[in-house]
Amino acid sequence: MSEITPDTRDWADVLEGGCPDCGFTGTEDVTAVPATITEAAETWQKVLTRDDASTRRTPGRWSDLEYAAHMRDVLDLFRRRTELMLTETDPTLDNFDGDAVAIASDYEHQNPAEVARALRAAAEAYAGRLSQVTGDEWNRRGYRSDGREFTVASLTRYGLHEVRHHLGDVGA
Repeated sequence: MSEITPDTRDWADVLEGGCPDCGFTGTEDVTAVPATITEAAETWQKVLTRDDASTRRTPGRWSDLEYAAHMRDVLDLFRRRTELMLTETDPTLDNFDGDAVAIASDYEHQNPAEVARALRAAAEAYAGRLSQVTGDEWNRRGYRSDGREFTVASLTRYGLHEVRHHLGDVGA
């Protein structure tokens, strides 16, 4: 097992500045995100059938399997955060340290077929929830513990970035 380089960047900054690595602009149409998430889940199914899906091909970086497990957990997290923002007034959103979760959940040794099924289920659940958001619900707010404000729309765009960027990380 090789050591993974911790990622300390605040990736929510892509909402203002976009991401030159994956082409995310921060202005994407939130109503198109459910379809994108569902399509991405299908791509992840293919990624997880690669012969080397569990191999860390680049020092300090996750394997495709580990990225898929992270994506599964991120989709679930963003669905839960969205539900919280839609049902509570100005909630504080749970912190999420992807590197700590990867270690605690042993992403490296998870079963690719099980991750594929769970990622598809998480994508369908999140896409389904987003498909129900209408009108002013997109403007409902939530706050990270550091005070950063999200609306349901900005959180959805942030989730879209995660989807696009991590597919790029695995060359899909």
